[in-house]
Amino acid sequence: MESVIVISTLRLRAERADEARKVIASVVSQTHEDTGCVTYAAHEDAADPLTMVLVEKWASQQAIDEHSQAPFLTEAMSRVGELLTAEPEIRVITPLGYGTGDKAVLR
Repeated sequence: MESVIVISTLRLRAERADEARKVIASVVSQTHEDTGCVTYAAHEDAADPLTMVLVEKWASQQAIDEHSQAPFLTEAMSRVGELLTAEPEIRVITPLGYGTGDKAVLR
């Protein structure tokens, strides 16, 4: 089965950005313990530090489904909603494999 890649974009409220970063950091740490989590990495947009991008790679869709039901994630999402300026933008992407071998896909 093919791994699944998810890109999530979060736009933080300026006045609560530090609080949001703490919640997100906790989610990242806990997600690393999830079965099927290959990569779960938080990034800050270089041009806009109030925009965070999570890059996720999962072993399967089932692993994502289990993660999305984890109590820690449900709790964090209820808290982080008020810390964002908009709903998270979540995209599931499919690697096309253009180019040369391992350089053509996220590892």
